[in-house]
Amino acid sequence: MLEQWVPFAAVSFIVLLSFITNVAFDPKVTDWTNSAPIEVNSPWKRPRVLAGKSLVVLWFATAFLYIATLLGAIAVDGVALQISSLPALLLLAGLTVAVITYKRSLAQQPNGALDERERGVRDTLYLTSYRIVGSILAGIFLAGFIAKFIAELEVNLDQIPTDTALGIVVTAAVFLWVLPSLVHAWTDPIPDEVSEEASYAWKTAKREIKREIAEIRKDLPKSEKVALAELRKADRKLGRTRTKKKTGKRS
Repeated sequence: MLEQWVPFAAVSFIVLLSFITNVAFDPKVTDWTNSAPIEVNSPWKRPRVLAGKSLVVLWFATAFLYIATLLGAIAVDGVALQISSLPALLLLAGLTVAVITYKRSLAQQPNGALDERERGVRDTLYLTSYRIVGSILAGIFLAGFIAKFIAELEVNLDQIPTDTALGIVVTAAVFLWVLPSLVHAWTDPIPDEVSEEASYAWKTAKREIKREIAEIRKDLPKSEKVALAELRKADRKLGRTRTKKKTGKRS
């Protein structure tokens, strides 16, 4: 039972180590995202747990949990526990949506929808993702080489059930799809929402606008009366002028 968890633990360690090292030691990603974070005015408030590093940790934990449930029964004190993978799969799908929509889905946007700086950030996210994938493949190859030729361990992939293999392939494909967004969420942890300061400023501005409108409405009847009085005065003056002109012509 323990043998099937060794490759899973090794691959999980390699994936996490590759992600963290490439993101942490890539100054270009940090410079791009920290110089001018992407501003997104979303109509809804994203919880902080679904933003930044928390979102990345949740996604990885759920993905590993889903794959772990695909490996079959888990023995606890000699009792085999069969755990369903459906709840973990549904949670993984929900977190995947939360990841790909991070920062206006910047990593998924075409060139036409982004300005020059945003295109630079997106391209940098993909370059970092390529490095992470390369590091993962190199780590798995190195681990397999050590296990087979140095430790002389036998890793038989033919014993993996079809549904388990399919679940692992699907998880890997989803990981490759959301990897740029995961990098973005890790390097730019500000939630993609109107910040608290901006939200407070917007509420204050709306209150001021409402007050101005109320004052204008109060003063509007007075202004109309003043305007009518001025028009009447002007009309009287015009009438007097016309009368004087006619009198002058007759004389």
